[in-house]
Amino acid sequence: MALRTLLRWWREAFVSLFRNGWLATSAAGMVLVALLILGFVCLLALNAAHFSRAVEEGIDVAVFVAEDVSADLVSQLGKELGKIDGVAGVTFIPKEKALEKLRRDLGERSDLLNGLEDDNPLPDTFRLHPEDASSVTLIAKQAATFPGVEKVRYGEGVVEKLLQLTNWVRIAAVGLVVLFGLAAVFLTMTTIRLSILNRQEEIGVMKLLGATNWFVRGPFILEGIIIGFVGAALASGFLYYGYTSLIEQVSQASLMFIHPVPGGEVAAPLFGCLLGCGVLLGAVSSALSIHRFLTV
Repeated sequence: MALRTLLRWWREAFVSLFRNGWLATSAAGMVLVALLILGFVCLLALNAAHFSRAVEEGIDVAVFVAEDVSADLVSQLGKELGKIDGVAGVTFIPKEKALEKLRRDLGERSDLLNGLEDDNPLPDTFRLHPEDASSVTLIAKQAATFPGVEKVRYGEGVVEKLLQLTNWVRIAAVGLVVLFGLAAVFLTMTTIRLSILNRQEEIGVMKLLGATNWFVRGPFILEGIIIGFVGAALASGFLYYGYTSLIEQVSQASLMFIHPVPGGEVAAPLFGCLLGCGVLLGAVSSALSIHRFLTV
């Protein structure tokens, strides 16, 4: 493609945008609304996945060592537990450290533990960190068979419900993104199509004067790209400002149980995708919409 042709397309596209300012503005506004909704749903889905991952990373298996086990056997037990399939890591918590932690957790009521230093009832404990939270049941069953293990706990009953919940959260998040993604595509394509329909007489005149298909199509595709880019850029800006403001409010409220994804982590991938979607939708919508008028 000659550079002169490309420059002419850009010039024609900008002239047409200014000449049909209201149509271009309304089309960019609809793209803005469509991508704003899609971006909002994507942020919800990202935070839902982040929450699910945080819940699963907090699941581990506690292996309590029997009281009469020698130090050598405890050391050997730790090595054997680490060899169980699906175990990513093993942390040993001596009963002395467990007592110190319990004392810190009790705070002002820690005097209830006075006198237990010499007769500590807490057991030595191994905490097994699974590679996949869904494997905790199998890990717990295997760990319970090792000699020197008194009992194993991993939150039976609660863990299974938590895993079901996180799976449903992921499925719902993906479903919402797909649903609103299709809605954004339909809304954007319909809006740009209506914009071109209002100019079908202009296209017909160009064809009757002998213009080639690409002579007519090129500027319209560039118009669609510009409209899509502007709408997506505005949607990205509004979303970023709104999301970072929300995170700041959550941080100031000291809501310890809510840990949203930091704004810096979502900005580049999410907003890059929105800009890409805006440009692609604008170009494809224009190309498809104008195709039917090129047969005049």
